[in-house]
Amino acid sequence: MTRIAIVDDQDLVREGLSLILGAEPDLEVVCEAANGWEFLQAWDAGAGIDVVLLDLRMPVLDGIATLAELARRPRRPAVLVVTTFDRDALVVDAVTAGADGYVLKRCSRATLVQAVREVAQGRSVLAPEVTRAVLAKARALPSRSPYQLQAFRLTPREQEILALVGKGLSNQEIAEHLTLSEHTVKTHLTSVLSKTSSRDRTQAAILAIRAGIS
Repeated sequence: MTRIAIVDDQDLVREGLSLILGAEPDLEVVCEAANGWEFLQAWDAGAGIDVVLLDLRMPVLDGIATLAELARRPRRPAVLVVTTFDRDALVVDAVTAGADGYVLKRCSRATLVQAVREVAQGRSVLAPEVTRAVLAKARALPSRSPYQLQAFRLTPREQEILALVGKGLSNQEIAEHLTLSEHTVKTHLTSVLSKTSSRDRTQAAILAIRAGIS
């Protein structure tokens, strides 16, 4: 059972998220807080929490400050930012501060539930809109020689897919662009992640950008 805390200053949002997640057999909402300070009080008191759904804009202690406070603890739960904001600066600040995932409140119920399960298992999750914002920032970094990719022994098709991931394309968009099935794209991407030791597609995309192929 994954134990969840919901941290948002809007009562209606907390209630809605609690209803959605509480309906899942493997998820349990055990804490609700109106700001980061309230949540940290519960966490420091020993509340058993696996995943925190965290808003960014809140009174008293906002999401970024809460992430900074959690980083000072000897341990912390996985953090999934759930917010209406998708501006570049906020996204990068949240990811840099240690967020494990970032989805928008307008996402579907299925997307939200899957994101909670993903971060609970130690994987990172970024909504497509958020991924594009992070990649836009990554493009401001100096590029490296594309020959560095040779060490990963990617096939021509894998390198082609990596380049498209670096442009922020989804699996479906890559499949359409290359006239492949989405399943085939997923298979190639899994191989790319393994060969490059990338934790997720965002890390792989940044690698593509730094290598100068995107």
